[in-house]
Amino acid sequence: MKLSTFTTGAIGFAGSVLAQTDSSSFVDADTGITFQSYTSTDGITYRLALPAEASGDAGYDVILQVVVPVALGWAGWAWGGAMTYNPLTVVWNNGDSVQFSSRQATGYYVPGTYEDAKYTVLKGTGANETHFKFTALCTGCASWTDFDGNPFILNGAGDTNFAYAFSSTPVDEPENPESGFSIHDNVGRWIHDLAGARSDKFEEWVTTNSPA
Repeated sequence: MKLSTFTTGAIGFAGSVLAQTDSSSFVDADTGITFQSYTSTDGITYRLALPAEASGDAGYDVILQVVVPVALGWAGWAWGGAMTYNPLTVVWNNGDSVQFSSRQATGYYVPGTYEDAKYTVLKGTGANETHFKFTALCTGCASWTDFDGNPFILNGAGDTNFAYAFSSTPVDEPENPESGFSIHDNVGRWIHDLAGARSDKFEEWVTTNSPA
């Protein structure tokens, strides 16, 4: 899918401290979704929208969006703020389309496939001359089993630490979601405002942006 030109959004508050979030509100023109959006110093944008009732009491679906400069080989989102024992969303460019891969690492090596996070690709996914963009509904990104075997749920009524990684080296097989890829060039963390990402329009956004 070829996209029209889209913006990567603005960086949120700089130099965050405890209880100060790094994300800010952003309306995506391709989908009409209002996200909480964070852009790293490397130019990668991570966006999130949640149901109005999202909390730490029960699992919930999320809408995520990642916007990446085409010069990069891949970009990843660590939902628990660390490389290991949490869901990882990895995306890369595949010509005019975008490939995603659900992963989880149990050590400091290439993460394996993670079956407990399920993605439905939504409208607003594609590539142009400068960026590629991945938009999806995810079941299982906001909750998982930790290293000790205990269930963990992101508190949708608060904020949380996320982490990112990327590499400028292309993946081995762009059309294959199980492709191998190189070690990251850089990593980073940010504090994302989950409460501000909640909306009573969540289900409407999923319906209007789901594939026909």
